[in-house]
Amino acid sequence: MFKKYNECSFCNSKKLKIEKFQNSPENFYIKAIKSDLSISSKVINKLKVYKCLECNILQSNPWFKENIGKKIYSNIYGQHNKNWSNILSFFNKKKLPDHGKLYEILKKNIKINNYAEFNSPFMGLLLNFFKDEYKDNHSFRKNLFNKILSYLASRQVAGKSKLHQKSSLIKSKQLLDDVLKLKKKNFLKKKITKYLFVESSSISWGQNDNYKSVNSKSLAMELFDLDIYDIKDSWKKEKLDLFGFFLTLDHTFKPKKILDFALDISKYVMIQIHTDPKLNKQHLFTFTERFVNYLEKKKIYTLNLNLEIKKSFKSPEMYFICSKNIKYIRLLKSKIKTI
Repeated sequence: MFKKYNECSFCNSKKLKIEKFQNSPENFYIKAIKSDLSISSKVINKLKVYKCLECNILQSNPWFKENIGKKIYSNIYGQHNKNWSNILSFFNKKKLPDHGKLYEILKKNIKINNYAEFNSPFMGLLLNFFKDEYKDNHSFRKNLFNKILSYLASRQVAGKSKLHQKSSLIKSKQLLDDVLKLKKKNFLKKKITKYLFVESSSISWGQNDNYKSVNSKSLAMELFDLDIYDIKDSWKKEKLDLFGFFLTLDHTFKPKKILDFALDISKYVMIQIHTDPKLNKQHLFTFTERFVNYLEKKKIYTLNLNLEIKKSFKSPEMYFICSKNIKYIRLLKSKIKTI
C-alpha cells in the first residue's frame, strides 16, 4: 500500500530532512481513507514529514503507492468538494470563490485576451470572467446552470429502451438550443479566449469529479466556452497572457514539469498554494513560503500578492505571480504600487 519517496517531488533532490513537528490533524479526507482502506491511525502516523533542503517543500515519506493515490482521488474522495462548493455557491447564492481583490488587480494591470487554468475549473477565476461577460441576472444564471447540467446528463441512456433513447435525443437538442439562446440573450461583451489544461495524475481529481452525473470539466467546457487540452500535448498556439494554478499544483506527480510548461507558454503565471507547516496526510507534498526563494534562484521571478489582494485568510496560503521574464514582474509591480 505504501511506497518510499526518497527524492523531492518537485526538484528531485535527495536532500530530505525529517521535520521535528510530525502531528497532523485528522480531517474528513483522512477519516474516509482510514475507513475505506481499513487502516488505523497508527498506520497513518507512519507517514513521516520531511523537508526538501533544496526547494523547501514538505513531503511525506513513505506515502501511498500511485494506484492507491488514484483510488483516494477517484473513488474514496472522487468529488472535489471545494471545487463543486464554489460553483454551487455562485449559482445558488451569488457568491464568487474568495480570492480577495485578486481578479480586480489582475484585470486592471494585465491586458488579458486569453487565460488558462489547470485541472480544477471552479477553483480560480473562470467564474469571475463568466460574471463579467453576462448580465447580472440571478434567474438567468440558475436557469443556464441547470439547463447545462440537464443537457450533459440527458445523453446518459445506457440500458434504456429505444423509445427512451429517441425521446432523449430530442430532449438533448432542445436543451442545447435553450442554452445557446440563454447565452445569446444575456451576453454583454466580447469574451476572452479560455483554456483548461488537464493531466491525469493519480493524485488529481478526474473522472469521478462529478455532480448529478456530470463531470466538472464537461460542465466547464459548456459553461465557459473553453477548450480543453492535455498538458502533455505540444502547444503551438499563441502566447497566453495569464495561466492560473489555484491549489492544484500540489495535485500532480510532475509539478515542476507542469509549472515549467505554464511559464513557457504564458507571460504571467498566477499561483495559489497552501503553506501550512503541517502536511496533511492526504497530500504527498505541500509548499512552504520559502518555496518562492527557490524559484528566484532558478530565475523564475515572483511577486507576492498576499497583502495586495486583502483577503481574510482562514488557512496558511500564498498568492504570488511569476514569470521567466523579469520585465513583466517589474512592470506589474510598478503598476500595483500606484493602486
